[in-house]
Amino acid sequence: MNKIRDWFGNISLRGKILLLIVLGGIIPLGIVMAVSFSVVRKQTEERLIYALDQGYSQVYQAVEDKLSRLHNISTLFAVNDMVSPVLRFDNREMDVAEQMMLFESINSYAFGLEMTLDSSNIVFYIEDSYPVVNTQSSRYRPITDVYDTRWYAGLKAGNGRPIWVLLDGNGRDGGQAAIARELWSPDDYSRTVGILTIITERRSLEEMLQNAYEGQALYLETAEGELLAANLPEEALPRLSISQRNVDDREFSRVSVEGGSCYARSSRIDGSNVYLVSVIPLEAVQQGMNVLNGNMGFLFLGISLAVVMVMGTMAKSITGRLKLLKEQMLQIREGNICKMEEGHSRDEIGQLIGNYNVMVDRVDVLLKEQYTLGQEKVEAELMALQSQINPHFLYNTLDMINWMSQKKESENIRSVVQAMSRFYRLTLSKGRDIVSIRDEVELCEAYMEIQKRRYKGRICYEVEVDEDILNCLIPKITLQPFLENAIIHGINEKSDGRGMILLNGWMEDGRVTLSVTDDGEGMTQEDRQKSHQGSHYGLKNIEHRLELFFGESIPVQTESSPGIGTCVIINIPVRTEGEPEMR
Repeated sequence: MNKIRDWFGNISLRGKILLLIVLGGIIPLGIVMAVSFSVVRKQTEERLIYALDQGYSQVYQAVEDKLSRLHNISTLFAVNDMVSPVLRFDNREMDVAEQMMLFESINSYAFGLEMTLDSSNIVFYIEDSYPVVNTQSSRYRPITDVYDTRWYAGLKAGNGRPIWVLLDGNGRDGGQAAIARELWSPDDYSRTVGILTIITERRSLEEMLQNAYEGQALYLETAEGELLAANLPEEALPRLSISQRNVDDREFSRVSVEGGSCYARSSRIDGSNVYLVSVIPLEAVQQGMNVLNGNMGFLFLGISLAVVMVMGTMAKSITGRLKLLKEQMLQIREGNICKMEEGHSRDEIGQLIGNYNVMVDRVDVLLKEQYTLGQEKVEAELMALQSQINPHFLYNTLDMINWMSQKKESENIRSVVQAMSRFYRLTLSKGRDIVSIRDEVELCEAYMEIQKRRYKGRICYEVEVDEDILNCLIPKITLQPFLENAIIHGINEKSDGRGMILLNGWMEDGRVTLSVTDDGEGMTQEDRQKSHQGSHYGLKNIEHRLELFFGESIPVQTESSPGIGTCVIINIPVRTEGEPEMR
């Protein structure tokens, strides 16, 4: 064992690569091919069956929707207060003209429903004595014509429940699909006053059965085995026996149909006597799998040949340049970062060397950017500190306290001092530049409390900030300048100096939106540009601080209309405690 280890350790890197290709590539590849063929074949069969189940479910839903719609139409007639009473009256109670008017109203109602249906016709089978009854009528036919038909017997056997049947143009057993139901007298539900049939063309049902896999048969049949519609000619249709069909399968399973092995699935359409059946021969399923497995076999064979041919010729080039790269890495460990000569080769090793050189350039750029960002951060923090301790605001507040003291307004003085203390406590915030929206809102409330005292209640202030964003982070003193601008450039510009300021905050599309709205004088486009340039705090400074913290450009949006007011909006990412700043 030691001799083998020593022998392997002394082989050149090129020899080791070739040996590893044989032992770790070619031999295992044969095993992988055999196992892969078996696994892929099974998975492919499962995917095909899954695809068949999905297609079947889509067809089932479409058929169910159509049959349910026709069933609901028939129910409308069964419970309609106009239809059943008309069909049960004694024709001796009124003259023919009155009878014709009543039947015309039913005809109009039926015609209106037919317009909502696709290729369907509503036909009533009623007592022969009515004047509108005619064997050739498209609406009212004699009920005696259907007494000896199979579908009428099936209807009676079902105690009048709606069933799907096959009948011809004259109501006899035939080839048109229709839903039939009995109409009862509202005075005696044991008495049948007529039969309602809604005939639909087979074509409309067959069109829903065309979404099929190659070689797959889809068909609809009644509980008695009468074929309503199919996607293949009836003579070429592999059909399940009634016992096989009555097994309500939730997925395809193997069955024997006419001596051959097939995959089949059948389900009864809810609320009807119709089954949706799908049958696909096993050969049709395996054909796709055989093609896929054959393609995989050629792919494995091609990869094996390519690995042997290419790696044998490239081993020397790889080892030589890897050695140079290793030496350069040793230089990095000693703190000497420099670029490598790339040469003309652009294979993986050449790209690795190129990427290494790009990395060296990028590191250099990042170091410079880090230095620049550090300087910008210091400048932004200085500007923020200058705005935090606003001498003008402090002077105005102290002046207001002085006047209050002269007027002996002790209660107001205490409120203002408390608000100012609270404002500066939140402003300092233990030296933190980043605070929660909850703290920022509280700072704004302290600021506005002072301003409301200063302006003698002429300014109203409301806060509507959703609870779910209060713990999100934001650079300190982001919203207070918006409030200051709203007072100075908005409300103070009004003739009466009165107004409302609203602070809003909500979550939308995974981001936080904050806005400050006032009903002040408003601004034109030129006024907004001057305000943007001349504001004490500076909107640009706010945008820059937001960009430094969130790592993306966050513009301050201003919407204003002269005489109406101004709204300032920012939209920021969600950032909570513990997440790193994007500096």
